[in-house]
Amino acid sequence: MDQELVQYLEERFDRQEQRLNARFDRIEQRLDGHDQRFEQIDRRFEGIDRRFDEVNDRIEEVKRHSGVLIEDLRYQVRLVAEGFATFVEGRYAQDQTRIDERFNETQALLRTSFEHLTRQDDQLRQRVENLEQRDQS
Repeated sequence: MDQELVQYLEERFDRQEQRLNARFDRIEQRLDGHDQRFEQIDRRFEGIDRRFDEVNDRIEEVKRHSGVLIEDLRYQVRLVAEGFATFVEGRYAQDQTRIDERFNETQALLRTSFEHLTRQDDQLRQRVENLEQRDQS
């Protein structure tokens, strides 16, 4: 091979190598840009993950607080129900006592009325008998 051909080929290979190196440099720059963008995206995802963790923590706190409130509400409802049951039982006992008293009063009144009517009936019979005896005599 002659020297000119070798030099021509070397120059051509050098230019090809320079073009390839330039292309690889551009590709590397683009890849570096992509890496930076992925790092930004990763940081954003990490921020979002932290926010989700904070939201989850708040949700858990709200759930615990709601559980405490619900238990307190159940306790208060139980107290109200027990108080109401006690009131109803007491009121029932009072009403039952009042009914028994009224029944006894009514029974006594009926007994007195019956005795009075029986006496009047006896007196009327006696008068009728007396009148009948007078008429016969």
